[in-house]
Amino acid sequence: MTIQYSSYVVTVTLLLLVVAAASSRQKLSMAAPTTLPGCPDKCGNVSIPYPFGTQDGCFLPGFQIICNHTFHPPRAFFPAEYFRSGPDMVYSKPLIRTEHVYYNNTQNGDDMPRGISSFSPVELMGVSVAEGKLQVRAPFCYKCKLNETHHSYRNTVLIYFPDRSPFFLSEQSTVLMGIGKYPITAEQRSGPSCQAYVQSLDQFVNGTCSGQGCCQATMLPQTHYDTVTMESHDHNDCTYAMLVDKSWYSFTSLDLDGDVFLRRNNASGVPVAVDFVITNHSCPRHGQQVPEGYACTGDNTICVQLPLDDDNEGYLCRCSQGYQGNPYIQNGCQDINECEKPDLYPCHGTCNNREGEYECACPAGTKGNAKEEQCTEMFPLP
Repeated sequence: MTIQYSSYVVTVTLLLLVVAAASSRQKLSMAAPTTLPGCPDKCGNVSIPYPFGTQDGCFLPGFQIICNHTFHPPRAFFPAEYFRSGPDMVYSKPLIRTEHVYYNNTQNGDDMPRGISSFSPVELMGVSVAEGKLQVRAPFCYKCKLNETHHSYRNTVLIYFPDRSPFFLSEQSTVLMGIGKYPITAEQRSGPSCQAYVQSLDQFVNGTCSGQGCCQATMLPQTHYDTVTMESHDHNDCTYAMLVDKSWYSFTSLDLDGDVFLRRNNASGVPVAVDFVITNHSCPRHGQQVPEGYACTGDNTICVQLPLDDDNEGYLCRCSQGYQGNPYIQNGCQDINECEKPDLYPCHGTCNNREGEYECACPAGTKGNAKEEQCTEMFPLP
């Protein structure tokens, strides 16, 4: 009777251990949520993490995204709104404005330029809530001779986010860039310009943008909108000026001849990096009551205060150290298993993951800081 009872206890214990292990594996394998319950987390191929959203109740004020299902796959846009007030256009939402100029040389000498302005919504390409960054798609300025009697150029591109909106053209990631063989000057409304030209064909280096065939200039901090224009030599086949995410473009001499760059990128545009911030609020001080509308409400999150111009306040939410995910939603920040990422979290000994951190111990008989260096024997042989 005693033997049977002991076997029963062992069997039940083993079953409980198996169930607990399976439950732990299921918890580890569950993907962290990226948006609020019941809200779409994608628009076509673009992830839409909270505080962004495409439906009512799914986004913070100012972070609405329109999912346009007339495209296949659907594409994500910021809502656009503009209207004419007298001779001026008034913008109240993010938008892109371009100006094209056409020249038609005819036998009677009519070569007067003809300009056309167009407006379009800002398209969202991707969001990183961990970095507080997003990418948008934008056109670029170009001047290309199509043939002997006709050429056109896009001489102005405006990328616009309203003042006091949550969005700024990224000072760290976005640059003004100009590309051309003969002198070209790329200019922006509120920042430095740059000039590119080729003194000698053996002076420029592919992959660099230091003035030889390619130039770049930095953005001013906290720029909500900017206008790009350019001036170029008439001998150029094609010249270009653009705001662009500097990690996207690598200069090549092939872009100096013909219209290779134009044909490759005109339809798709180029990516522009944009920073976002939770505006009109600040991080609560220690012991202070959390204000209404505070965005960093999830577990294992921290608030990062950001200094803004114009007496405005703003902050970002981050996951606490040892956690990753979306800090703007409940259970969005989850533990990092550092032992599964030795390239990012080195361990030269025995790794043991813990909630929010990890341990790395030297094997028995050895000593040292196993997170930083190889362990050494405590009692090495002579």
